[in-house]
Amino acid sequence: MTPSRLAFVQQFERELGSISLRQWFEALRRREPAIEGFVDPAALRGLLHTEDRDSRKPQIWRALVRSVQVDPLPEAKLFVLGLLEPALGHLIDKVDEFDLDGDDLWQQTVVCALRALANPRLGERRQVLAGLVKDTYKLLCVWLRRELIEVKGDESLSDLTVEPDLEGTEADFLLAVWCRRAGVTSRDKELIRATRIQGMSLSQLAVPRSPIYNRLFSRRYRAEKRLKALLLKTDVASGTFNPMYENDLKNRLFRE
Repeated sequence: MTPSRLAFVQQFERELGSISLRQWFEALRRREPAIEGFVDPAALRGLLHTEDRDSRKPQIWRALVRSVQVDPLPEAKLFVLGLLEPALGHLIDKVDEFDLDGDDLWQQTVVCALRALANPRLGERRQVLAGLVKDTYKLLCVWLRRELIEVKGDESLSDLTVEPDLEGTEADFLLAVWCRRAGVTSRDKELIRATRIQGMSLSQLAVPRSPIYNRLFSRRYRAEKRLKALLLKTDVASGTFNPMYENDLKNRLFRE
């Protein structure tokens, strides 16, 4: 297990007993009959982290996805991603034939899972867990192709396209446009998206003050510096997007 994945698992375990997660979970129990029989988050983790076949699991995953989309607290997102962690590990096994940094691969897998989790059509799938894993894998493959292209240097960044079916919000698309114009790589765009729009902290991707954490912090700082320079110098949106999204995203980017 890579250091960043280990840090994620440890954070997930610590948050199981947090007050904010327990409050979210209690509200979830009152809303969702499929969750009602579980006394706390740890009890639900105990079921979903086993490979035993259980007829309750499909409805549990549907309830979790529906609830985290309605009430997307950072602790709730971390909880659902932590429940998904074994499946994410299997996805990584599918792409480990490429010579990629293990920590970067794990961090990007988490980012892709967050994007898939935000898909408003996910809860309508016949098999919610399978759909979540499939969408995560598709997004991971898109990132992998871009990563290999950037390493080879045989395609310009401006040729890369946004995945409209899974971007989910106008703010996501706006960030993609700004990053492309500022020359921010797709890899760094996803880091900004995860931490500024999706609400994940860097400490959920790496151990604080570790070399990996410092590298992520530096990558985000340099990328956001480019974005800030573009936004201060140019009227990049020109009224194309909803001003609410523009102002909200600018505030997130200019926040220290």
